[in-house]
Amino acid sequence: MSDKVHLHWGRIIDSYDDTYVYDVKASRQQVALSPQVMDTLHTDGGEAIDKLYALGNSPSNPDLNNASNRIPLPMLQSLVDYAVFPCSLPKLGNPLVVRGCIKLLKSITRFGRPSPFSYEYGHLCFRILMLAFDYCVMKLSDTVEDWMTEATQPKNQLLKEGLAPMLSKAVSELIDECIVEGDEGFYSNFTVSLPWTDSYKGPLVDPHDIRALTEILDEDRKHFMIFLRSNYSLRLSALLYTMFQVMHRTPPTLQNRPFIQAFLRVYMRSLLLAPGYPSHWGWQHQYVIAMSKDYQSTSQSLDTEDSKLVIRAYMDRLTILSASSPLHPRVTSPLAAELLQHVLPFVGDGCESLIPPMLCAIIRYMWQDLGENFMEAAPAEVVDACIRLFQHFKHLSELLVRNEGAHASILMAAAQTAFDERITELFGRLLLELFMTGQGSCDDDGPASALTQAFRGMSAAFHQDVAVSDLASRMATSSLLDLISCEDFEI
Repeated sequence: MSDKVHLHWGRIIDSYDDTYVYDVKASRQQVALSPQVMDTLHTDGGEAIDKLYALGNSPSNPDLNNASNRIPLPMLQSLVDYAVFPCSLPKLGNPLVVRGCIKLLKSITRFGRPSPFSYEYGHLCFRILMLAFDYCVMKLSDTVEDWMTEATQPKNQLLKEGLAPMLSKAVSELIDECIVEGDEGFYSNFTVSLPWTDSYKGPLVDPHDIRALTEILDEDRKHFMIFLRSNYSLRLSALLYTMFQVMHRTPPTLQNRPFIQAFLRVYMRSLLLAPGYPSHWGWQHQYVIAMSKDYQSTSQSLDTEDSKLVIRAYMDRLTILSASSPLHPRVTSPLAAELLQHVLPFVGDGCESLIPPMLCAIIRYMWQDLGENFMEAAPAEVVDACIRLFQHFKHLSELLVRNEGAHASILMAAAQTAFDERITELFGRLLLELFMTGQGSCDDDGPASALTQAFRGMSAAFHQDVAVSDLASRMATSSLLDLISCEDFEI
């Protein structure tokens, strides 16, 4: 976090502390507040909600020069602190508050472009938006009363992280349940006119607002990725679900193409740090993946900083989050392969130094899933994922050789990593798995052929560099391969 401070929007946030780990125990710690502080939070937080409501109900945009309508940074901070009290949520849970937050986010610019996540103000505003939106979604279900009863229990009062993680988890489970059970009617509740307060009746979702928010997140995607890496306890399930529903109902015309592409980019980046497994949304996830291939954007070039952020987020998912996060399941080869497929387009110039540690982490997961017992069959989905990973390794090794900016030491580090992590034995192990299941034939385009071509391609790429050719030769030969008598597997 930078020491630079904006007059209205606070500290500039351009970097990420990669030592951040969500500590569930710390989040459950209760803070001590004096009666005076509690009264101030209720007063200032309530005033902030009123101003957000008024902004959402107004046709005009935020005016920093209007002191009576301006929502200063301390007021937003007070509202975030006020949200530790369950009584704040029914006030926050209003579509007009959500719309007011979207307007605020849109008003935060840097270098003439929307960049709300460049500033502390934008981080606070988005956290408030998520609280408001999640509670609105919760109010549309039949579980809101039970959840509120739980939230008002003494153990959940004045938590250090507030009620946001608890609410986000409940809403995420609600959305997941609707998707898994195929409840297509749940979204219809978002679009019907309902009485949210005594003075306001309307739908939760205005497609125009959702499109605007999607484009904001995409426009500021580099800083949004920084936010995601530091705030993954705020699951975006309800927001992504809503964006998907709006996108799914948007005609695929040339005019709508920018919004569809923006949603696809936001969704794909969110996958890297989202708790759970990307594919658990079933057909909706597969639909987005298919759409992303059809709507590949060539108009937005990736710079090195953006590429590194995406790759480091992937590495965080493989390492820190897999090992320490209570919200993320342990990484498996299938998950590593699926996420890496989405990351590969981001690997470009300037990212070469990140490839060796990426290879190391992935190969270790492959060995963990396959096991050291060569005579014990591995699950078919693990074998399939490992073959896909070998194909990705071939792509990465070819990229290192092709990229003139890659230093020879990086290429050597990648080859040494592959050798040290016993990639040749791993190749042989996978061939044995295929032989044992009757898939070892090399006469067709089957898995054995795909695996062999990937390994050969990886070895051949390293052979192109004189400095690592000797190591590549050692990689391409192994006593384990002598056990395999199929001449098609000669390297």
